[in-house]
Amino acid sequence: MKIDFIEVIQRFRLLIGGLYSMTTLLILFGTLMPGSNLPEYQVFNYDKLVHAGAFMAWTLATGITWRAFQPKRVSLNVLIVTPLLFGIAIEILQGLLPTNRSPEWMDIVFDAIGTFLGVLLYLLLLRIKDQSERTKSAY
Repeated sequence: MKIDFIEVIQRFRLLIGGLYSMTTLLILFGTLMPGSNLPEYQVFNYDKLVHAGAFMAWTLATGITWRAFQPKRVSLNVLIVTPLLFGIAIEILQGLLPTNRSPEWMDIVFDAIGTFLGVLLYLLLLRIKDQSERTKSAY
């Protein structure tokens, strides 16, 4: 018995939408909550890996959530631009809000790296889904 990935995510779209909203809020709280006396600038540290991982997961979640509510695939432009703008907006807010946080260009770079990794994972999932549909229709 084959499981139709699209049917499953559309059936549970409210749960997926809720989890997506919670993930978005978690990223916002994690990046905008008042900071401690962290080092100002380090290229490769734990913070940068968290940025890349969070944006990889959020980009993948964006594609899955879009598909849960829409019958067609999300445009790659939307899947790339939306997380990038989200990351840039977070850095701007860090500079404007009194959170003891400072905007960093390297955070945006690692957000972008995570975004592109998330897009690659999303495309891999689509490829696996398409191959399984071709196999199913061949029988």
